[in-house]
Amino acid sequence: MRSSIWVLAHLFYLSAEDLKERRVSMIVVLELLGSGLLYGLTVGHTPQPVPGCLLLLLGYISREQIGYGDGWLMLSLGMWLDLTELLWMLFAGTGLGGLYGLLFHKKELPLVPFLTAAYMIGVRL
Repeated sequence: MRSSIWVLAHLFYLSAEDLKERRVSMIVVLELLGSGLLYGLTVGHTPQPVPGCLLLLLGYISREQIGYGDGWLMLSLGMWLDLTELLWMLFAGTGLGGLYGLLFHKKELPLVPFLTAAYMIGVRL
């Protein structure tokens, strides 16, 4: 439970920053990654880097239509969550963002707030 509060606090901070600045603080993302590695070592959690690495690759291929910060965040979340939870966050978050974009005719949206909503809906709370 404490780990989910830690992750959620980071997601709230990064969501606010993504909404305001259209970017996320790499220091906060890397702190989440590092603390997740320590968490994984203490509880025996196997890191799940593949979704984050794929998102970074998609960011490169799309010339950052998907921001590198989003990929680094997913990589960091892979230190805390299992593969099913990560995929849920990714697909539910992008689905929520896509639905919002369709309803409000937005072509570019920050992803982190929608990942946060997906986390709150289905991952740990």
